[in-house]
Amino acid sequence: MKKFLVTTSMICMTASVLSACTTDGASQSPPMAAATQPLMDESVPPAARSACLAAVSNTTNNGDVEITEMIFSEANSQVTVGVGPTRAPWRCLVSNSGVVANVMSLTNEGSL
Repeated sequence: MKKFLVTTSMICMTASVLSACTTDGASQSPPMAAATQPLMDESVPPAARSACLAAVSNTTNNGDVEITEMIFSEANSQVTVGVGPTRAPWRCLVSNSGVVANVMSLTNEGSL
């Protein structure tokens, strides 16, 4: 019985990367990944939101824009804006007074 426990423990230690094993040699199911929901931090001021929508719209030459995520920071808030019918993601860093610091596409655009 002791040899069986030692062998089982060694197998569990070896396979721990692929399957979560407990110290008694029994296996357990890996935890389910939680679905990530976009963060809509209402602390982002309206001036910052409007500035990002305008900046992304001007950069992409597309008026079909919508905020998909907002994260407040005292330095620069981050606003993710979806563009077009597929809501291609763009990141906007903006001061809370509405001064846009950076606008960047978050999609892989290949070699442009």
